[in-house]
Amino acid sequence: MKTLPSVFSAAYIIMNERLNLRITILNINALLPHEETIPELLERLTTSIKNDRCLNHPIIVDAESLVVLDGVHRVAALKKLGCKRVPTCLVDYKSPAIDIFSWHRTIEGTDVINQLLAQVKYIGSSVENVNQIDWNVVGISPIVAAVKTLNEGFLVISNFGSLKEAYDVIERIEKRLRTVKLEVRYETESDALLRLNQRKVDAVLLTPRLTKDDIIETARSGKIFAYKATRHIIPARPMNLCVPLCLLKNNKSLRETNEKLKIMLQKKRLKHIPPGSVFEGRRYEEDLYMFEENNR
Repeated sequence: MKTLPSVFSAAYIIMNERLNLRITILNINALLPHEETIPELLERLTTSIKNDRCLNHPIIVDAESLVVLDGVHRVAALKKLGCKRVPTCLVDYKSPAIDIFSWHRTIEGTDVINQLLAQVKYIGSSVENVNQIDWNVVGISPIVAAVKTLNEGFLVISNFGSLKEAYDVIERIEKRLRTVKLEVRYETESDALLRLNQRKVDAVLLTPRLTKDDIIETARSGKIFAYKATRHIIPARPMNLCVPLCLLKNNKSLRETNEKLKIMLQKKRLKHIPPGSVFEGRRYEEDLYMFEENNR
């Protein structure tokens, strides 16, 4: 059983109107990832963090289970760099302020539908043509996923015992699609269907939507979902902590390490940035709390 830090051990607490953000440093091996990492992305991120000599943004973690909600690549990168600790932002995952959605897969290329159906059959699954797709049945065995084009709809059929296994099937389909030179991208549910209607993509692979319980139970069992199984919407997040790697590699106690982080953050100015702002080339729909150097 993990020992969670009490609210008093947090190095810094941000009181957002929808969700409290508790910033603290934890032992890196205590965290539970729930999604796979992509080797190429992990390699680039590891190099970037090594060059920066710090971790800029904390990992978003469920305070009760220590499941990583956002930042599995950063956790893996810190491990590769020999870090024993990780800066985290602990949140109440049970809060209705945190939503969870899925990532659909958009597909582009030559003869997409025949190629896609062929690859589904190649991995041992089958397809069923339907006049209308009911997304509510996607993820209920044996319906792994659904395929939608402008004019047709298909259900992907494969026996599975859990949603983790369903996403394993989806991952195998993705890999097969890339081997036949089809372009597969990850899009939000609404953006994927919009791009299909605008004829900017040829097909959409509709994936099951997971629940918070699915995430927690799977991570606690030691299993990991395929990459891009979940899309968490968190109403607020802290940014720009810039925690030095030397602080994350030392052999001091967690209490001492958090005390150093507390002193470091208290010297900075906290700036609130409203939803819809662009930071580092990405548009954020949540409140951002930026730690800035206080030059006064």
